[in-house]
Amino acid sequence: KNKELVQAEVKKQIEDFKDHNVDLMICEYYVHVEEAEWHVEAVKEFMPGVPVCASLCINENTDVHGVPTGACGVKLAAAGADVVGINCHYDPFRCLEATKKMVKAVKAAGYDKFEIMIQQLAYMTP
Repeated sequence: KNKELVQAEVKKQIEDFKDHNVDLMICEYYVHVEEAEWHVEAVKEFMPGVPVCASLCINENTDVHGVPTGACGVKLAAAGADVVGINCHYDPFRCLEATKKMVKAVKAAGYDKFEIMIQQLAYMTP
């Protein structure tokens, strides 16, 4: 668990995207927010001006380390994500509940300029 090593690896992995001037970067499928924060920060630093979308595959309550879903949204926004949200680990209803919590918390934290994304599974899960 070394932030600098992780971010250095991220920068190596996205060098080609930077060289080809991509329009946006999507950081997704994280189960704990800390890793997603590090990734967003690395992309923002290495590719300034490129919008960053960040989504977590967590439930409506917490990430895998117990960070509340709303707080996860705030952490992603604080890291610099332009778009925050939930992605394909749960069914549409659970993802919608998680997304609602993120929206409420991010707005309450004072972030006015952010977008929300949701990429739920197309079928029901237990």
